[in-house]
Amino acid sequence: MDPELRALLRRLLLPVYLPTVLYTAGAAAIVPVIPLVGLRLGMSVPQVALLGTIAGVLAVIGPVPLGRVVHRIGERAALIAGAVVAIASIIACLVAATPTAGTWRVWVFVAAILVMSSGDLIWDLGRQTYLADEVPAHLRARAMTLFGGMMRVGRIIGPLVGAAVIALFGASAAFVVHLVAACLSLAFVARFVTPHLLTPGTSPSTASPTVRRRDAFRPILLVGFAALVLTAARTNRDLLLPLLGHYYGYHDSLVSLVFAVSSTAELILVIPAGTVMDRYGRAAVLVPCLTLMGVAFAITPIARTAGGFFLFAGLLALGNGLGAGINKTLSADVTPSVGRAQWMGLWNSVSGAGGLVGPAMVTAIAAVSTVVTASVATGALGIVGAVWAAWWLPRLVPRSRRVRLDAEVPGD
Repeated sequence: MDPELRALLRRLLLPVYLPTVLYTAGAAAIVPVIPLVGLRLGMSVPQVALLGTIAGVLAVIGPVPLGRVVHRIGERAALIAGAVVAIASIIACLVAATPTAGTWRVWVFVAAILVMSSGDLIWDLGRQTYLADEVPAHLRARAMTLFGGMMRVGRIIGPLVGAAVIALFGASAAFVVHLVAACLSLAFVARFVTPHLLTPGTSPSTASPTVRRRDAFRPILLVGFAALVLTAARTNRDLLLPLLGHYYGYHDSLVSLVFAVSSTAELILVIPAGTVMDRYGRAAVLVPCLTLMGVAFAITPIARTAGGFFLFAGLLALGNGLGAGINKTLSADVTPSVGRAQWMGLWNSVSGAGGLVGPAMVTAIAAVSTVVTASVATGALGIVGAVWAAWWLPRLVPRSRRVRLDAEVPGD
């Protein structure tokens, strides 16, 4: 490993990577529990689904105003504030889950979940902005890819720990796992994250508002469309794998095994993907990533056999793993360094919209056809995204443009 990269990763271990694993693991531990607790509190299935939808909409519209908040208070304060909000919300969920009478518990639970989502957004923006500012451009992809890898590790560890705790103490105990993880993350952030100082020569007067908007919005929106497609494909992967397993009559254990094998396979590509991006450019990873996922979805009918189902999931895992960290890397590439948190909020809104577009497409198509057709349509969207990325990324993400944006575009 490059000595400079090794030193950088060692420096980022305690302020960024370890808290990321902890917080992501805690958040992942409560994902399967939230619907269960909602149902036990008396919510109907449509109401639980509506809660998830509202949280998804919040994840799309929230980053823009919250990006302004992060810009004003700084990354370190944002990380602390996000963790504190999450901790308070987790405690509220535990209070709501206590076996006492009263409809107030439902309202407390719903409010806590939505407030927790806001805290998660602040936390994500804070660490994403901090990491983008901390890492040199020539090491950015490898550092960001490892960041994405840490999130994947957390998403594997969290449900495993959560399952063990739930088996021993009940569903609400998963919130305790998240509470402990969030408290530890807060401790690491408070101790090891240091505020960034303004870079000399980047005052708000260095460029006109007209230049600022034209130079910043165009790459965020054009490159962001490819990230939106990737988010939609990833969201539909998690949605369609179990639906296709049910459609073809596979046992739940087989579907779970496919998920486990796929998640493990994705981790293998974390480091190679970052190396390829730093050496050959972002398109060298995003185009094959979207192409592989698009082809996998397009050949969904092969999943009618168990072997074909594993092959289908394996191709998706290969494509998804190859794209580990690409979204975070591109967010740092196309957002100006001055006032980055505000632009990062816009990027997260654009790319995160895929999390609503993908399931909406599946819902609409499956309503008039089958989940297989919806999966094939997702493949077509992935191919369109690959072509789009192949055209725009080499034009909008070269290093020469990156330097010019950093020099010319202020954030206020």
